[in-house]
Amino acid sequence: MKKLVLILLVLVPVFSYVQATVPVAAVPTNDPSSVAAPESVGPNFTMSPNPVTGSFFYIQLNFTETEYPNSFIHITNVLGQVVYTYELKHTDFVNGQVRIETADAKIDKGIYFVQIKSGDLTKTQKLAVR
Repeated sequence: MKKLVLILLVLVPVFSYVQATVPVAAVPTNDPSSVAAPESVGPNFTMSPNPVTGSFFYIQLNFTETEYPNSFIHITNVLGQVVYTYELKHTDFVNGQVRIETADAKIDKGIYFVQIKSGDLTKTQKLAVR
């Protein structure tokens, strides 16, 4: 009996320590908008509406052609496959935005990642289409 008490006295504090210091695993969710976009740096932009519920969305360009010349928009699916590419034109910078038709981009309901690349610099944001 003394051995059992001694074992319990040793194991209970160890169990409490492990329980307090081991991180809890993330709880899976069925909400596709909970997918986090990879962190990145590069041309700053915003998208609206996001989530997309209609047939188009806008990408607002918060940078100039001089800051990020030869910029491209790439839309990838969650598997990393590029489904749409668009080279920004001078008129896009003048307008400050680009309108993307979901039919032209061949994107259906789901989660996508929108990247704007200029040289080695890339900014990525998550886009939900419902």
